[in-house]
Amino acid sequence: MKALFVGIIFSLLTAWVHADKRPTIDSLVGKQIYIEDAFAGQSFTLLKGLNGDKDYKVEWIRHGSAVPAIRSQTCKVRLDGKYQYRFTLDHPEEKNGEFTVSISAKDDIKVYLNGVRIHVDWKEDGKTPF
Repeated sequence: MKALFVGIIFSLLTAWVHADKRPTIDSLVGKQIYIEDAFAGQSFTLLKGLNGDKDYKVEWIRHGSAVPAIRSQTCKVRLDGKYQYRFTLDHPEEKNGEFTVSISAKDDIKVYLNGVRIHVDWKEDGKTPF
């Protein structure tokens, strides 16, 4: 009986020590991810919906040089787990594309557009938004 108890305690401690220390996508809620392009740029912000923990949406904004925003769109979010989400930009004046945002390490976020990784800048202080 003692061996079983010690085995259970050892298993719990091992699981606790090796737990994934990456932040989840909830840490990105409300943080603006800015993408530079040939124009004034674009950004998107993950927002939490009203229908529970699994309800998210993204507010996408096309920035202008003389105005803060030329156009914007709210997109539905598809969760791929605790560390990744996707949304599709389907705007008549933009090139359509599927964005994937993935948290791959404690301080590393990757953004893909149609499967190709793109460089993003963090609006606040140049650091990741955690």
